[in-house]
Amino acid sequence: MQLKNILILSSSDEDLRRIEDQLRDAGEWRLHSLRVTEALNGSLRRAFSDTDLAIVCCRSGQVSLLEAIDALPESHRPRVVVCGDLSSPEATRLLVRIGVVDLLPPTPTTPELRSAIRRAMRGLEAATLPEREARIISVFGATGGIGVSMIAATLAHLMTKAGRRVLLVDLDLHYAPLLAMLGLRSSRGINEALQQVDSLDSTALEGYVARHESGLHLLSGIPEGMIPIVPSGADFAKLLMRCRESYDFIFIAANRWLDPASVEAATESQDLLLVLGQSLAEVRLATRLRQMLTQGVGVPESVIRIIVNRYSNRSPVKDDMINKAVGATPFAKIPEDLALVRHSLDAGIPLATLDRHAPVTEALFDLERRLTGVASTPQPSPVHRLFSALSGSHR
Repeated sequence: MQLKNILILSSSDEDLRRIEDQLRDAGEWRLHSLRVTEALNGSLRRAFSDTDLAIVCCRSGQVSLLEAIDALPESHRPRVVVCGDLSSPEATRLLVRIGVVDLLPPTPTTPELRSAIRRAMRGLEAATLPEREARIISVFGATGGIGVSMIAATLAHLMTKAGRRVLLVDLDLHYAPLLAMLGLRSSRGINEALQQVDSLDSTALEGYVARHESGLHLLSGIPEGMIPIVPSGADFAKLLMRCRESYDFIFIAANRWLDPASVEAATESQDLLLVLGQSLAEVRLATRLRQMLTQGVGVPESVIRIIVNRYSNRSPVKDDMINKAVGATPFAKIPEDLALVRHSLDAGIPLATLDRHAPVTEALFDLERRLTGVASTPQPSPVHRLFSALSGSHR
């Protein structure tokens, strides 16, 4: 995915400078500005020739610029976001005719503006993607150690057993817990892939993933050597574009501190799982994280699913308390099974291999089915699972 060209158009120097200041440091696009007058003299057609998205500032019912865009052939128009207070019937008709993808206030906040641009860009990229596009599901935790890695790995493993091509991405680049959790080793990973992202194709991408015996592919950091470089959101977006071409599902274990790659994961996800436990402190942190995701990053509330891990009916923190505080009813409740989960983590064996019918595994299987509508294939017999667990033959 190449950087997109954004053209800012306005008759006001003040509007041009404000929009430029709001977008300049994002690093996800190239900015160009055009101060327009009543007589455009063909400059609009030339400016649009290399433009992916136009941000049009129209104040107090000014429609001449919209009329000029409408006069261009449809093939010469980019996607358009309008910042203005347009409410007249004439302006409304023009907005519809030129296919405006978002209408913002005359002076949008920086998060509003950037979220609108990212939504418009996703629509632009979707138009050029292959017909089969991967579904992205990201997992965020309200606190550390709440089970993000375990939930992401189990869901990805179950989907692989359903016969789908699945990529699991671990954004904890410092410790790469999913490598150990799946009993895998790798000499190259996500940082090396990002260094080559502009030349990656589906074949080259295979050289950076670790492969589990189930067929699951893992893209993670390498937990050794120097402190890893934190990737930019733009580079991680390019990598996701490459991954979409090769996989049916992409599960991302993201970081709650919202580093650039995790922000990109959040904006690209069809489902975002926000995992919390049954304590007042974790409910407060989950409320804050959901607020940052929706108001700061621009993730639609409808995308976020609240997942309660280590759920117990004996806890004083009930569903209605979570709903009232966080603003959403729990989508799934994963029961606690400390012994089984610890065995899985220590042995590097997925839960579905150790005990497919344990309550914790059943709850995750039900979550997978509700998210994707896909049921996994029949599991190995208990004797086979026991033999695999004892022999460590998956390593």
